[in-house]
Amino acid sequence: MGDLLLTAGKRAESILSERFGGRVRLGEGEELQGSARSRVLRFPVLEGPDTAPESVIVKHTNSEAFARESGSDAAWQLFNDWASLQFLGQVDASEPFAPAFYGGDAQVGLYVMEDLKAGTRLDHLLLGSDAEAAEAGLMAYARLHGRLHALTAGREAEYLRIREQLGPAESSNSYYNYEWLSSALYEIAELLDVPVAPGAEEELQSLRDFLLAPGSFNVFVQSDAAPDNFLFDGANWCLLDFEGARYTHALLEGVYCRMPFPTCWCVYHMPEPLIQRMEAVYRAELAKGCPEAADDALFYPALVGACVAWALSFHAMMRPLEKMLEQDRLLIALTDRQRFLLYLNSAAQACASFGYLQAVGDTLRTCAQQLTQRWPEAADPPYYPAFNTI
Repeated sequence: MGDLLLTAGKRAESILSERFGGRVRLGEGEELQGSARSRVLRFPVLEGPDTAPESVIVKHTNSEAFARESGSDAAWQLFNDWASLQFLGQVDASEPFAPAFYGGDAQVGLYVMEDLKAGTRLDHLLLGSDAEAAEAGLMAYARLHGRLHALTAGREAEYLRIREQLGPAESSNSYYNYEWLSSALYEIAELLDVPVAPGAEEELQSLRDFLLAPGSFNVFVQSDAAPDNFLFDGANWCLLDFEGARYTHALLEGVYCRMPFPTCWCVYHMPEPLIQRMEAVYRAELAKGCPEAADDALFYPALVGACVAWALSFHAMMRPLEKMLEQDRLLIALTDRQRFLLYLNSAAQACASFGYLQAVGDTLRTCAQQLTQRWPEAADPPYYPAFNTI
């Protein structure tokens, strides 16, 4: 660990000296967090120009065999994060979306960014006892993601110019081709002995085409838009973690209130009036850069499609139904069975309410009914603790 801190610190000093136009000297670093792919380090700034910050964050690959052109998960995610911060720093916004990017070294897999220090995350509020503060945080979340999508619509080429200079921009992960949509539905239905409604296959093919070619809804998304990646630093709300960031359909992130945070551990039930208010705030912001979002005939089919994709992805990518049938699992918040039933019911309700993907929706509803009979204890998940008196 000492060697890593020393090496990362020296490289960061060089990057910061160039960025701020004068010698920057860092103090002893500390490791904050990390993963099998990368480490996150904090360094105090002991000496530097007046414009230099008090401290910085360094993100460094955790792979001894790092190769920027390999297209490995470690390289792909590190460079997504780097490119995202650099790109968002160029977006003219009234408030910053993310920590400032100071520079990096692509050959060694390291970059330096602003240190937001301690703050309050959205998950802190949702798991707390102040409903008013939690709702305010959720509204800020909806508003900021709407602005993010609006201000990045039509700018994919600009992002890709940054991203492709670092290494391969395309992921080899099969998740992004959406070929699993159909197989996921049929696998779920077969496990429950539920017939797939006629027309569902054609609807899912249409959904896949729609997600792969989102048209005017093609925007920059954070991807892991989880409550623990949304931080209030005392002045602004900011987004953290762009390892999966990419250009794709806006509503895949826009339905994170209706399909509560499907990429996160922090999942509970959300009060329906709050979902509607968040959605209205998000949609109003999105329409400022994507006018098509103001058209019900375009917005609601997109919303339904995103809900269906997330419901099916829980089986395809998170926790296969066959494992849930064998045994439930509690990580931190809702159990797997509670989450899956919540997502199935939410997607089926969206299909019925807005009259889109109805064959798929009918199949999901029947599957949810079957599972409710098998798992009665999972059928009524609790609200987030901040709202558990509702």
